[in-house]
Amino acid sequence: MERNFAALELGLIWLRAELERMIVALHASRLGAADDAAENADHVQAARAAYEAARSALREADEPAQVDRLSQIFALAPFDEDCLLLALAPHVDAGFCALYGDAHDRVQITAPTLHLARALLTSGGADSHRRMLARFSPDAPLRRFALVSLDEVNQAALARFEMDERLARFLLGDDYTDPRLRTCLRPVPAMVCPQKHRASAHALASRLRDSGSRGAVVYGPAQSGRRAVARSVAAELGLDVAELSCGLAGRDWDVQRISLPLLAREAALGGFAVLVDASSATSFDPEQRDRINRDIARLLLATFDGVCFVIAEERLDVAPSVPRVALTALESDDRLTLWREALGPEYMEEQTEQVAEQFRFGPAEIAAIGRHIDSDGSLWNECRLRASRSLEELAERIEPRFTWGDIVLPQTVVHDLHAIAAQVRFQSQVYNRGGFGRKLVRGRGVTALLSGASGVGKTMAAEVIARDLGLDLCRIDLSGVVSKYIGETERHLKTIMQQMELGGAVLMFDECDALFGKRGEINDGRDRYANLEVSYLLQRIETYSGLAILATNLKANIDPAFLRRLRYVIDIPFPDTSMRRAIWQRAFPLETQTECLDFDALARLDITGGNIAVIAVNAAFLAAAAGSPVRMSHITRAAEAEFRKIDKEFRPTWQEQR
Repeated sequence: MERNFAALELGLIWLRAELERMIVALHASRLGAADDAAENADHVQAARAAYEAARSALREADEPAQVDRLSQIFALAPFDEDCLLLALAPHVDAGFCALYGDAHDRVQITAPTLHLARALLTSGGADSHRRMLARFSPDAPLRRFALVSLDEVNQAALARFEMDERLARFLLGDDYTDPRLRTCLRPVPAMVCPQKHRASAHALASRLRDSGSRGAVVYGPAQSGRRAVARSVAAELGLDVAELSCGLAGRDWDVQRISLPLLAREAALGGFAVLVDASSATSFDPEQRDRINRDIARLLLATFDGVCFVIAEERLDVAPSVPRVALTALESDDRLTLWREALGPEYMEEQTEQVAEQFRFGPAEIAAIGRHIDSDGSLWNECRLRASRSLEELAERIEPRFTWGDIVLPQTVVHDLHAIAAQVRFQSQVYNRGGFGRKLVRGRGVTALLSGASGVGKTMAAEVIARDLGLDLCRIDLSGVVSKYIGETERHLKTIMQQMELGGAVLMFDECDALFGKRGEINDGRDRYANLEVSYLLQRIETYSGLAILATNLKANIDPAFLRRLRYVIDIPFPDTSMRRAIWQRAFPLETQTECLDFDALARLDITGGNIAVIAVNAAFLAAAAGSPVRMSHITRAAEAEFRKIDKEFRPTWQEQR
């Protein structure tokens, strides 16, 4: 960069000589005196020749000066290059501010103006003013790419133009991203383009190269590889990719007029294409979502002076001339290939197959995990941790605590629960190596309905399965899903279930009869939309590819068509005496001191496991307050309160022990 700065100094020497000649001529004209024009002209010409020679030497050494790099990137004319030198000079030498004032005979002018550019850099003539104005039009490179800013308050000949610090430092050899855009631009890391999309990516790159188009839309389901395709296309065009946050599209037009030229300039200087994820702006407010999508499409595809990609989940309404690529969702085989490329041969094939089937990550996530995990790390746990980051905003995340040894249920029910876990654990073996994936294209998910009275262990059973599989359990809060507005419930569920599928979590609908109730006769418009809502849920649950557990106290209220779509329907019975005895024995941890507890008598209390757990905890607090072990007297007091709560008469069989 030393040779670049040396060439730049020669340019400033020429510029100073040119300004001094102009100032001398101005004063001589005012005083009616003659100046030595020939001598001054020779001095200026020699300085200009030295400047041009230095730049030529750098080009021959294949180390062009920064001004030449800028000229090549933005197709600048020699006049533009000299105007940039005019704007740069005050950043290097404050003395130029005084020279600009002297050249205009106005001390308050400290920046170059259109008048000065015309007088100093053109040969004059009737057409020079028109040509000069054309080079400063909004569509010309100087302003189109924010290389200079024009004082738009004064559009006369004395309109000033200036250069910002970012570009000045670039010309001096210091290259960095403009701070005004640094917070909303992030590089898209390297990732492998899925094999099934490579032909489409190559075709899009060829079309952009041959047609001169500057933007394209890549749309498809989440995690289908949209960023990977965009990055592959950009690589064929010799560009990197930087992702722009959607916040830019939501700003007012004044800010957009400033930001978009800056963005185009940074993209050209940095050699990257800009990517905007329209689907990341998706909100439960469809009007807001659609507006942001339209803004992004209009701004980037219609007005951005650079290569840009808009990715979305659905087809966007843009000009017919804008190229589009539609992607299909990745299958487990596609993900398995990506995992193999990201992890290398050191990972066991069976573990790789399991994560490819369970976690529906796209190329970006797979590449990120592959970069950070070592050969000793748990691939399953790393996938689970990454997936859980996007789940907590959509549902209540429950940390599974219980194991198979904690739950007390009839043996047939336990066998069915084990079967549910096995259907998730051995998906890759059955669908991939077993060949069932070719026969069962849709409906690979596992859906199970657990029905029974409150407290019999439905949620506990879901926790046991989730912990056994090493997955998160996410319970849907119906209050945040069900909406009185038409179509909103379906939108909420679509968003939730898409994220749950991608994250591989166990999805639990508690009190699911509120969502999957029977369809009724149509008497008015509300009945029609209620039936449509249930119909949508029936279709969506059938195509859900993860593990969904639904719990209800009112199985009779569930739509029969929904029951037919379930893999398992398990009735969890009210616990009998033997089961209640086992539950009581497990109710008190080993650390809790107990004394003379009659489990046979306690088992005769006609309550569920949930009630037993509450009584045990309350009895432990009563014993702690009394400073003694848990005795039957403490359980009696706790049981009386619990029976009052559930509106049942308390009739203990250990009255004599109270």
